[in-house]
Amino acid sequence: MSKIERLTRDQEKASPFYREKWLKIGLETLPANRKEAERGVKMIYEVGGCTPPPRIVWCLSPLSSAFTRYIIVHKFDLVRESVRDSVRESVRDSVRESVRDSVWGSVWGSVRDSVWDSVRESVRESVWGSVRNSVGDSGYGQHDAPWLGFYDFFNNVCGLKKQTERLEGLWVIAQNAGWFLPHENICWISERYNVCKLKGNMIHCESGPAIAYPDGFEIYALNGVRVPRWLILTSSKDLDPHLLLKEENVEVRREIVRKVGIERICQGLGARRIDKMGDYELLLLDMGDNRMRPYLKMKNPSLGVYHIEGVPPGITTCEQALNWRNQSDEMPVEIK
Repeated sequence: MSKIERLTRDQEKASPFYREKWLKIGLETLPANRKEAERGVKMIYEVGGCTPPPRIVWCLSPLSSAFTRYIIVHKFDLVRESVRDSVRESVRDSVRESVRDSVWGSVWGSVRDSVWDSVRESVRESVWGSVRNSVGDSGYGQHDAPWLGFYDFFNNVCGLKKQTERLEGLWVIAQNAGWFLPHENICWISERYNVCKLKGNMIHCESGPAIAYPDGFEIYALNGVRVPRWLILTSSKDLDPHLLLKEENVEVRREIVRKVGIERICQGLGARRIDKMGDYELLLLDMGDNRMRPYLKMKNPSLGVYHIEGVPPGITTCEQALNWRNQSDEMPVEIK
């Protein structure tokens, strides 16, 4: 067929349907359809040129899948030789790459970009933000929704059946299960989460886990940032402002400030302002051990929330603090 250089008006109108379809798949919390998912597993092995595994082991979360694999391989010494040789490259990566090359060769760049933005990226913001601290060899099942939705559009709307047919097994798994760990002779596969709470397109819950699986594996998050369980379950009035100084992750520190409140943070840490420049303030904060150290207080313009970062002792102005911050290779943490 000739190369697709532009989408028709009807094809453009179809993109919201595929965006919503794959967003729903990525955020689905119903129990997995195990029979269908296992059919998809067998399909991807066959497409990848591998014999379907005689064992498909179901686990209740990606975490328990990883633990189960570790125990079988390293503790009980079972199926070790077959497990060591992961077939992930055959049953997932090679399939994806071959389809990508085939579709890329059939579709003009501007068309790809248009569909990529309207389907893949909009789904990615919500779906990939949920659980992406990954086990390295995993296929992501429902969390592969962003890029699978992109190719589903070309398959159904643009008629690129031959170019995308190798994805059928991955489509089946994504619509029916969570993550999977493919190996020779065995494949671990996970249930979907049963809790998924969002604020806009970010995982967020102020009263409990934002993500939870049937086995009790939970992820706590505020405004798309993974945070410790205690930050969610402790009321703001009971949070010690000094926790801010112990936290090294800059995004988690921001959420501590957001929950406790910037005024209470400054009051609790005995803040004394030594310089101000626009929206920036250089503060001396009580470290809790009779030491005062400089911190730069600033307001994130895109989020509208305050943030505090440690700067080296000896800095006495906001300009010095900003120059040091901009020249640092990494985001600063507490300076002791």
